[in-house]
This record gives sequence, structure tokens and C-alpha cells, in this order.
Amino acid sequence: MQSSIKILLVEDELIIADYMQNCLQQYGYIVGDICLNYNEAVAALNTTAPDIVLLDITLKGDKSGIDLAQYINANYSVPFVFITSHSDKATIDKAKKTLPYAYLIKPFDESDLYAAIETALIQFGAKEQAKVEKESGEQPIIIKDSIFVRHKSKFVKILFDDLLWMEANDNYVILFANGGCQYVLKTSLKILMEVLPAFFWRIHRGYAVNLNHIKSFDSEEAIIGDKSLPIGRTYFNELTQRLRILNG
Repeated sequence: MQSSIKILLVEDELIIADYMQNCLQQYGYIVGDICLNYNEAVAALNTTAPDIVLLDITLKGDKSGIDLAQYINANYSVPFVFITSHSDKATIDKAKKTLPYAYLIKPFDESDLYAAIETALIQFGAKEQAKVEKESGEQPIIIKDSIFVRHKSKFVKILFDDLLWMEANDNYVILFANGGCQYVLKTSLKILMEVLPAFFWRIHRGYAVNLNHIKSFDSEEAIIGDKSLPIGRTYFNELTQRLRILNG
């Protein structure tokens, strides 16, 4: 029973719309509204906040269900399922460009309707979860003087004193520690810097360093051990100011 799922139904054939509404209510879904055309559907999207849209490809009026799908993609984060009596290649090829989560080919029964809705909701949920994980990244575990990172299915403890510098690499950060050890953390350098102690400092868009390990630096590079790291033009003044603060 899916009593919390609100559905917007966009179908201009009233007999089919009534049949679908009865099926949906039997399964415990909430039918937020039934719309006959593009304009009604746009208005309903603004007022009913549906969890999913069931959308006929062919609608009365100047704009089709494909036009409505494009509007949904541009303005809402809501999955939609196409309903159509046309399963020809040309129609499907045009519709698939809007990235629907499922298709329902008329005629269909209540089990087909249920399967399409549940499949769409699962796929949409997985996509949203992946988006959240990509944006937030893997949260590092910070305990006093150390950071734990996942390495070869285990969490490895790295003392802050042993962590030399970090390098951003797309959606990952590579941590370089004493002894030539390297660890990969699935997060952004920005997020990581927010939880590290103050003696870690960003010197470049792609690099952050442990200030306690800098041997020397100028406006172009910082030397840590035998490694030369670039200093971004906009980061140099901030670095010198930070080192003055640390030195009292």
C-alpha cells in the first residue's frame, strides 16, 4: 500500500482517466489531480506537488505530452511515466529524448500500471541518492588527532602529523602521508577542508597542504619533503597571512 505517493494524472481520454484513477486508488495511491491538457497540467504541477506524473504522449491542444515532459525536466525534479497507444519507433524515439522513467502502452491492466509506477519510483530514488552522494561525497571520520579513511575494505587511521598534502582529482581527493602512503577519499577538497584542523591550508584549486610540513615556498610553489606543489596566484597572499597567524 503506497498511501503517501501522490500522482498527477495527465490523460485527455476521460474513460481511461477514470479507469486509471480507480486502479490507483485501489493500490492506495493519492490522485492529486486529473488534467486534460498541457496548461492544466502546468497549473497542477505548481499546486499539487506530485511525487510522480502519469502522462499521455498525445494531448488535446497545441502542446503534447512530450512538451509537458520537457517542461517538467526544466522546472521540477519529478519522475514521469509516458502513456501512449502509439508504440511505433518514431514516437518512442521522440519521447525517449525526454528521459521518461517508464512507458505504458495502451491497453494496459492494473498490474501493468502498478509495475510502471513502482519501477519509475525506484529508478528515480536511486538516481536522486546517487546525486546526493556525488554532491556530499564520503564523509571522513575525524577523531582528535587523526582522520580515518576507507582503504581496501578497512578504515585506516592517519595521524594529522603524518598527513602531508592532498590533491583533488575529479570527485575524489588523494591523501599523501609519510612513508609514501596514498589514500583515496570519495569527496571534494572543499568538503574535506571544512572538517580538517586549521593547520591544513589550501594553496591551489587542486591542492591543500599541512602547513607544518612546508620546507619553503615562494609565490609559485611550496616544497614539502621532496615534492614541489603549485601555489595558485590567488592563494599566495592568504597563505602568507595564515603563516603569520600561526607564528603569532
